[in-house]
Amino acid sequence: MPPARPPPVAETCATRLPPRASAAAAAPPALPPLPGPAGTPLALRSQLIVNVDLPLAGVRQAIEAKVPRRVAEERDHDLGVAGHLEYTVDRGPFALRIENDTLVVESNLQGHAQACAKGRCYAGCAPEARATARVPLHLGADYKLHASDVRVEVTRGCEVKALGGFLTIDVTPILRGALEGQSRMIQASIDRELPDLRGEATRLWSELEKPKALPLGACVLLEPEEIVQGPASGTVELAHLRFGLLARPEIRMKCGLEGAAPSKARPLPPLRDDRALPTLGAVHLAIVLAPEATARALEGSDPFELGAQRTQVRRAGGEPMAGLDLELGGEICGAVTMRAAGVTWNDPQSLHLTGVTPLLEEAERLAAAGIDGARLAAGIERAPIPLPLAVPALGTLLPELASGLSDDRVTIAAAVESALPETAGLRGNDVVAVALLRGAVTLRAK
Repeated sequence: MPPARPPPVAETCATRLPPRASAAAAAPPALPPLPGPAGTPLALRSQLIVNVDLPLAGVRQAIEAKVPRRVAEERDHDLGVAGHLEYTVDRGPFALRIENDTLVVESNLQGHAQACAKGRCYAGCAPEARATARVPLHLGADYKLHASDVRVEVTRGCEVKALGGFLTIDVTPILRGALEGQSRMIQASIDRELPDLRGEATRLWSELEKPKALPLGACVLLEPEEIVQGPASGTVELAHLRFGLLARPEIRMKCGLEGAAPSKARPLPPLRDDRALPTLGAVHLAIVLAPEATARALEGSDPFELGAQRTQVRRAGGEPMAGLDLELGGEICGAVTMRAAGVTWNDPQSLHLTGVTPLLEEAERLAAAGIDGARLAAGIERAPIPLPLAVPALGTLLPELASGLSDDRVTIAAAVESALPETAGLRGNDVVAVALLRGAVTLRAK
């Protein structure tokens, strides 16, 4: 049960703040620069884990359609006194499987060989072989998978008998040599049909750089910086690739999309390896509140006591660092300007100001009215600044946003294992709350 709110305070104005000596409050003293866009960002760089699932059925069909059926053929291989050898070798269907972090592509090869002389063929045999291509599930610098090794193994040899059976000719070495010579052709044919992710990666990178509009004028910015690839695995149906997107994501509650977009598009960065890439990412999500959020929160805050009297912020304007212009009402009335040095978490749904102090001459005015400036500052600091996005709700909101990005080429799903308050602070006059999320995104090609 939430705590009971204090009773309202009557507008008696028993104590009034004296007028200011000058028309405006004294300028606030300079403070050291705070983190911001021109310096070190308030939030740490995030590592968003992106799993990419590639169905093997599509890969098999592509290889099947493009790799020639006829692997080797010769019509006049000299056998000396035995005449000449004619042979053909055709491949069967391709089969794909995953062994650890390697895609294995196999096909059985069926051969037909016969010895011929004087216009007729008098003996034959049916050799068999197996072609095996091993494809590490590791993208090259060009964001493409490459077959690193293709081997052809003769599994059943071939002998023909000539000269009425007095001479046996083992044609296995001839076939083995011919097939080994064709291994590069097989590798190149398979290589051409393996998934090439550069086009999709370039498209996604371009999309990730753009702000994404949210309801009520808010937007999401990822500000991607780098992509790394981690270990891979797979099943009989899917190849699982794991990537890490290094970025500085934030949700801005008031977003001019023109000003939010990067000034210059950055090209897709080189792919870097990280074999220790974890299964869940650590995402430091910055939530940038609307400029008026602090003033609006103070206007709606509860009354607080200043000694024997109570007061309440009736109206508020300005910004925390530049100065908050407050109109007090209740038993103490008058205008006063305060500033804040920082902000911190109050609970998973709200923040509160820290380091609140009156501006220069404001402290003298408060003292002249018998008001303790420190107690006024403490009352202002206790006022909660509600977040438009409660941290626990991010576990539901972000998967919904990710699902909405799916299209006819890829299905996108996100899982958030945990969402907790992390840090908060002022970035210039922006109030920024940072939540730590642990989870991952999965992209599955259709």
